[in-house]
Amino acid sequence: MRFLVSAVLLWLSAAAAAEEETVSVQLLQGVIEGSRSEAKGGKSFYSFQGIPYAEPPVGSLRFKDPLPAGAWEGVRNGSVAPPACPQPFYPLKTSEDCLFLNVFTPRAYKSDLPVMVWFLPGAFVVGSMEIYRPEYLVAKDVVYVTVQSRLGILGYLSTGDSELPGNLGLKDQTLALKWVQDNIHALGGDPDKVTIFGQNAGGASVHYHILSPMSKGLFKRAIMQSGTALCSWSVREDHRYMAGQIGSILDCPGATENPNSSDLVDCLKKVPADQLTAALLKMPTPYVMGPRVDGEFLPDHPATLVREGRYNRVDIIAGKTRDEGALNVRTFLKDGVVDAMIKSFGTIGPYMMGLNVWDDNIDFIGRLIFHRYMGPIEFDMSKVHTLVKLIGDCYFNMCTMDAIENHARDTAFGNRVYAYELQHRGQHTFTDLYMGPTPDWILNDVSHMDDLQYLFDFKYLNISLSKEEDFFVSRIMVDLWTNFAATGDPTPDMSMGFKWTPTEVSKTSYLGITSSPTMKVVDDRQDLEFWRNLPKKMNKLLYPERFHN
Repeated sequence: MRFLVSAVLLWLSAAAAAEEETVSVQLLQGVIEGSRSEAKGGKSFYSFQGIPYAEPPVGSLRFKDPLPAGAWEGVRNGSVAPPACPQPFYPLKTSEDCLFLNVFTPRAYKSDLPVMVWFLPGAFVVGSMEIYRPEYLVAKDVVYVTVQSRLGILGYLSTGDSELPGNLGLKDQTLALKWVQDNIHALGGDPDKVTIFGQNAGGASVHYHILSPMSKGLFKRAIMQSGTALCSWSVREDHRYMAGQIGSILDCPGATENPNSSDLVDCLKKVPADQLTAALLKMPTPYVMGPRVDGEFLPDHPATLVREGRYNRVDIIAGKTRDEGALNVRTFLKDGVVDAMIKSFGTIGPYMMGLNVWDDNIDFIGRLIFHRYMGPIEFDMSKVHTLVKLIGDCYFNMCTMDAIENHARDTAFGNRVYAYELQHRGQHTFTDLYMGPTPDWILNDVSHMDDLQYLFDFKYLNISLSKEEDFFVSRIMVDLWTNFAATGDPTPDMSMGFKWTPTEVSKTSYLGITSSPTMKVVDDRQDLEFWRNLPKKMNKLLYPERFHN
């Protein structure tokens, strides 16, 4: 009885401390002080920002695998957002010393809440933790963690050999997941209930951790939003060539004539980080850095690992938005890319369509795809919605379906795959944010990235939700995602008024997310069959039975 009273008093003391404006928590590295805020509905949560999970990757540690962060002295201030990792385009405060994570928790004491770890979108080139706010998620009693990892040249440059194998950004994320395992209990989380989730490159990163033996046991569930490791843009095969091109731009001696890897890396180590970032803007496209098969983090091609079942068994949510291609198409039309593609299809077409340009006969493959959707290689605005479908299928839709159906076939371990499509068109769309007022032709499109506004409060981007139906869809998505993190089932009971069932081998079912979600089945498989029969390397590895010669 005395023990029970003592335990209750200890819990009450911890709970009372958690209502203070600040609270200090002992982590393995030292003491950190967090600050209190309010989530939706007035619920309190604590923010612990700028926690280093790795040693600063600067000086001799540039282009090296991350090392665990050491201890600090005194009390670390956790109320200040850390600088973002070096990147082009956006006027952010950046630093090469950027391997930090943020933790937002309803309980600033030892507890067992589910943990959700967010990997940033941004094509492996850009990304900032600060805009992915915690208010919606922590209101549902989850611990929310955001992770920064190296980007662009600093995160994904590789000489294609042991001198610089690459995948540093993904290895950073793995080290962050190890930090979560070691420390999250002190911040209210259960290390046995970790869900990793991400969108675009963040979704592909999630898939890479499913495939990587280095990440085994570090998480239990995974959510891939509009991005998988089976998307052609997510795995590259030209790292050595690109390293030489970067070296040439930065005047490294002999960079373009089969460069000596050691000499090239030594040269690039001396270049200031801002000049490395600026070098990306001198490439034909800045999106030339990404993961590769390095034999360590990624033992084989993603398609081979998926086909052979060589991956970590976890429950999965995977899906996309209804009109993934709308954002790209608006960009292409504004920048004149579509016109240039029509005039020089063999040169520009495969790039614009997000195809793997290292495939044999890529010009032939590109023309097959374009003709199936668009007919003759020409364009007028009457075909714009067909172009949205084409680009969406090229970049996101088909590779997402490949991941869903191939993982769903692996039922021996009892893991489940839940598929979805966001079909709700809200008041705001990310095409507005990037491209200005929405033109008439895109008024009803549910674009790439539109799902993010329902999971995170984007008040800093001036696209906060205001319509009641949008708030309702947000509540649905947040409930689904956090239920999944807590139980492995997004609808563990019928309290939401519908049941999201896993997809099956015999039929690909998915949840159409609207204000009235319903289960649907993929009936028309003609496009899928067309894509899977294309003689692309990804298909030859994933579906070898389709290619006998």
